[in-house]
Amino acid sequence: MFDFLIVLVILINVRLLATGRIESLISWTAVQGVILGVFALYSRQAHLSVDVFIIGLGALLLKGLVFPAFLLHTTKIVVTSRETEPYVGPIGSLLIGMVALVVSLWLGTRLPIPGTDTSHLLVPGTLFSIFTGQFLIISRKMAISQAVGFLVMENGAFMIGVGTLYYAPFFVESGVLLDMFLAVLIMTVLITDMNRAFHHIDTHELSRLKG
Repeated sequence: MFDFLIVLVILINVRLLATGRIESLISWTAVQGVILGVFALYSRQAHLSVDVFIIGLGALLLKGLVFPAFLLHTTKIVVTSRETEPYVGPIGSLLIGMVALVVSLWLGTRLPIPGTDTSHLLVPGTLFSIFTGQFLIISRKMAISQAVGFLVMENGAFMIGVGTLYYAPFFVESGVLLDMFLAVLIMTVLITDMNRAFHHIDTHELSRLKG
């Protein structure tokens, strides 16, 4: 089950690299968030407690519903539907992503995690998620696409966090989720204000503001 959930996360990362539609990016990120919520609960099933359940359910609701809802609402406000001219196109992104996945799998063999019940795909899946998020941030011009990249990158960090600890670090994980909530809220407000001030959300165009 661990391997199956991690493979789903990896496949969604590949799908994110291949799409330029903003709503598709957000929707697939929402699916990934639901999967990670299930992953958090399943990874602690031997030590399931109230705080573990809260973290898993909170991750599922925030990553799978609340964050995507904020971004979709912002997309409707700024009236944008796709990434028109990314720095790297879908085909190039896929090719780079495949190389990154191979490197992540190789690093996974070099960075074993102590314990016999941890999936050997956890490290590669985490590294590939972090790479995917970073690549979306630097290869896309639209601010919403970059916000999605930030969420995907954090999803990778969340996966390694809940996948390597037997007991839920309640205050740590809850603090991370709260920080993510505030970050997404701030990003949506900034994107809306950016569109209101400049009539676009293309971060590349902001270079013209240099004095």
